[in-house]
Amino acid sequence: MNRLERISAILVKLQSRPVVTASEIAEQFGVSLRTVYRDIRALEESGIPVGGEAGVGYSLVDGFKLPPLMFNTEEALSFLVAEKLVSHQTDGDTYGLFRSGMDKIRAVLKTAEKDILHHFDQYIRISGSYSAPPAIPGNVLQPLLKGLLNKKQLLMTYRAGYNHQLTERTVEPQGMFFSRGIWYVLAWCKLRKDYRTFHLGRIVHLSLTENDFEEAHPPLDELIEQVYYSEVDIEVKLRVHRDVARDTEVSKYTYGLYDEQPDGEYYLQKYQTYSLEAFGRWYLSIADRSEIIGPPELKTVVRELITKIKL
Repeated sequence: MNRLERISAILVKLQSRPVVTASEIAEQFGVSLRTVYRDIRALEESGIPVGGEAGVGYSLVDGFKLPPLMFNTEEALSFLVAEKLVSHQTDGDTYGLFRSGMDKIRAVLKTAEKDILHHFDQYIRISGSYSAPPAIPGNVLQPLLKGLLNKKQLLMTYRAGYNHQLTERTVEPQGMFFSRGIWYVLAWCKLRKDYRTFHLGRIVHLSLTENDFEEAHPPLDELIEQVYYSEVDIEVKLRVHRDVARDTEVSKYTYGLYDEQPDGEYYLQKYQTYSLEAFGRWYLSIADRSEIIGPPELKTVVRELITKIKL
């Protein structure tokens, strides 16, 4: 990259974020801080209104923007999710190209959407995704976003997955993460007096309260490790007909599929699950075209579930 290309790229980066530090620019373009200062001065001399504050960083004076694109909050956040997915599922060169394109998109976002992306980045994680995340309903996303950014408690009506019972919860949201085909919100639950993960698809109603957080919380990555991955996974092995493998293209990942090998007209599948009962209930939907290889405890769970079926 020659100097002209680098200066142009720095301008795009300045347009794409509220504030950019000299060290961030130096790291991205592999140059010294002295070179960054010279490049910024070159932008100023060419008429670009760059503002700088010691200890804060550089920013463009309000008004010096390309015409802003109009995106709603959900659309703006979809860019952030896409960027994280690409970082997990592609090689470094591909991600570098995508990030460059993302900077150009950020550069023409309205200030409000740009700020959302800037601040919300710390509250969202993607883990081992196999498929594109489903859309998050606006009536859930909007209060969740405000609760996270303003550290306000949320009032939630939640439907349990195992018995469909509704409960009212007051929670202190800590972040969102996508894993195995499902969006979750990780939050401190006042009812359980502990951290809980809530399946976003089971949130019936969510509203913002005026109450500030009452608890001090550790960083999101630490919480995810503590709450989500601390549960002991149980390995399940199945032999399923190829039609089942096709018909469960999404749900099989939701239930923990991590390996799938062809075996004639069948597939040998390996899953990791934290609940044999939950897995067994799902297995019943494919049982006529599948076989449990292990563990034996899953066979026992399925037999017990079958005895409870009323026709």
